[in-house]
Amino acid sequence: MAGGLSQALLQGKAVPVCGFQALTGCPCPLCGGTHLVQALTQWDWAAAWQAQPGLLPLLLGAWLLLGWRSVASPAARQRWAPLERRLFWSAVVFWLGEWAWRVGALGVGALSGAS
Repeated sequence: MAGGLSQALLQGKAVPVCGFQALTGCPCPLCGGTHLVQALTQWDWAAAWQAQPGLLPLLLGAWLLLGWRSVASPAARQRWAPLERRLFWSAVVFWLGEWAWRVGALGVGALSGAS
């Protein structure tokens, strides 16, 4: 299944619909993540931002952090650990805040099922 999805992403084919959104009518916190990855595989940064603006900085930060941790000394990693935690939690708050903004933009009626 993962191989088929990765082939679809690389070839720019249609991606599956979010089950949470199909059931509730509201986007889940990861809605747009697959489209984001698909856009990044094609180096389309604007489409990646449009697909999931809350998750893009989190993914880029994780990528940069993994790269930095692979070259940093253990002493440097320990010295920067408190800043890493603050940056991580700031990114998570931004991501969930962006999701809350999207859900709020739909209105309360979308959550209750009212039209």
